[in-house]
Amino acid sequence: MDTPVLFSVAPDYYRSAVAELRRTLPVGKVTRVGEDAGIVHLKEGGQAEVAQASIAGDLRFVRHLAAVDAESPTARLEHLDAEGVSEWAADAALDELDPGDEVGLHVWDSGEVPWSPGKIRRPLLEMLMDNGVRVVTSGAERTVSVCVGTERTTAGVGLSGLGLCDWAGGRIRLAARKEQVSRAEFKLEELFGFIGTPEGDVAVDLGASPGGWTRILRSRGFGTVHAVDPAELDPRVLADDRVVHHRTTAGEFIAAYDEGPVDLIVNDMRMVPHLTAHTMVEAADLLRPGGQVVVTFKLGTNNPVKQTDESLETLQEAYEPTFIRQLQHNRHELTVVATRR
Repeated sequence: MDTPVLFSVAPDYYRSAVAELRRTLPVGKVTRVGEDAGIVHLKEGGQAEVAQASIAGDLRFVRHLAAVDAESPTARLEHLDAEGVSEWAADAALDELDPGDEVGLHVWDSGEVPWSPGKIRRPLLEMLMDNGVRVVTSGAERTVSVCVGTERTTAGVGLSGLGLCDWAGGRIRLAARKEQVSRAEFKLEELFGFIGTPEGDVAVDLGASPGGWTRILRSRGFGTVHAVDPAELDPRVLADDRVVHHRTTAGEFIAAYDEGPVDLIVNDMRMVPHLTAHTMVEAADLLRPGGQVVVTFKLGTNNPVKQTDESLETLQEAYEPTFIRQLQHNRHELTVVATRR
């Protein structure tokens, strides 16, 4: 059976996502939707199988999934206005819904398209409600998803829990706060939205400058954070007397540290992936048994699947990965969470 599933990715990593889909699942074909989305047609299984492979870490570049009950080349819909596209999407959704059903509603675009998502969403919302379907902002078991892409447009109703992310297209938007010291904080905040805050009291931040991740760890309850970087930290971070600034390199800190086991090590250093993995293996002895690491692999676009495979193989010498995904706030990188073996 050919079962289509919509997947969203970072535009530069579309080919990487397709390569991982083909080596992991029984793929019949893949169709481009837009710059950051495609449809994978499975010979067997459906959205649940794609979600399971993503959660297991086999699909590292897929950010978001959605059901596809109807699809059309976008060019065939261009004679319609936004309300006409809404009617097309509503017809597909209402075939799967009954009066009284409660759903979430995601409408987004992929690439340059003739209609704005907002102008499609409003009449679609009204059409669903006119047919007795209740649309809520969060907590619904199912989600109506509409993706308007440069190449194709899709509509479908799927289980919300299989979407990987509660935001349309996986496009998480976090608000900057006045206490923020770097945009890198968004990566850690987004990650904790998926996995929760790791438990513990003592953390190490390798490559800490200017201190954004250190600040987040302190705000999330870590009692002491060892911030490791030869460069300066933001004065607001240094003003925290529970932040210990070690003005040295990661390697020197790891070799010299003797203050007892720590609960968490984070690493967002600008370093090629295989060196980052080796650094984390060397740092494993600093962790208590069961302690965790959060690390970003800076991939670029030169064969990122191979880079990821090789770096994870090294990391697994000391750790068991529990979360591997390219987040919305990752650029040319991948975020990995792993537990010390």
